[in-house]
Amino acid sequence: MRSVVHGGAPAGQPGALGDAGGPGGPGDPEAPVGRPDLLDRLHQTLRAHGRAVLTGAPGAGRSAVLDVVARTAESRGETVLRLAPAERDRAVPGAAATALLAAIPTAALAPLPGMSFRAVPGSLPAPGAGTGLRSGRGTRPGADGTGTARTIPRTSGGRSTGRARRGGPLGAAPAASVPALLRRLAGEWPVLLVIDDAQWLDEESVLLLRSVLHPGAGTVPAELRLLIAERTAPGAPREAVAPALCGAAPRDTIALPPLDTAATAELLARHRLPRRLTDAVHRASGGNPARALAVARTLSATPSPELAAG
Repeated sequence: MRSVVHGGAPAGQPGALGDAGGPGGPGDPEAPVGRPDLLDRLHQTLRAHGRAVLTGAPGAGRSAVLDVVARTAESRGETVLRLAPAERDRAVPGAAATALLAAIPTAALAPLPGMSFRAVPGSLPAPGAGTGLRSGRGTRPGADGTGTARTIPRTSGGRSTGRARRGGPLGAAPAASVPALLRRLAGEWPVLLVIDDAQWLDEESVLLLRSVLHPGAGTVPAELRLLIAERTAPGAPREAVAPALCGAAPRDTIALPPLDTAATAELLARHRLPRRLTDAVHRASGGNPARALAVARTLSATPSPELAAG
């Protein structure tokens, strides 16, 4: 499970999606190939509806697209909370909510009703280490960049609840406070919650997060935006998570299309693979970026011109 918090430059600085000098623009070497129109659609969907769901097959490049949107939000001064559960996390009740709790800026962890907090000096990983917690400049809580104290929630009775009870509901465990903390954070600062590989979210965390993300479960904070990426493939582990989590409608959902031939050629060039393989690679990969690179590397290492020709 990876959970990360990022803080960007002060609000009002450049950084719109696709800007020449911003994330996803022509000058961004980390921008995914062939996705400018898709990035524009995601940006427009987030702006119009406050949520967007990106679906795609394994290897389609969902994470790379999420990276650009997250960096754009950072450049605008938003607090970006990122969550990336792994397959094993789905079987751990409350795993995602607990990881998200670790990513919420320390200054937002003021006491909630029925809970108290104590700081343990030096127990929080340094910025960029461990959970990936990193402080930005002064546009959000905890922006001093110190990262020197870990806030451990405790029940009002004083007993530590630093871990959910195994096999049971979260109850008074700290992760249960995540919805309230998200509301508090979004009440003060623009927040973008980015969830990658949402198909691996555990069911208990889905129920917890639903209470703050689903319009049918209450009022979603106006300053809390949500970007989800979910794998679509035959034999998926369960039904799509996004509709249950946030009530995502078809208008909020964008399928990641395959790369066309021109984008495939650009992808090969970026990775210093022979462009002459473009047609064969595109046919064999179906426009899937990860598969295209694997095929291209195999063909470029194969001396047979017949194989390289497809």
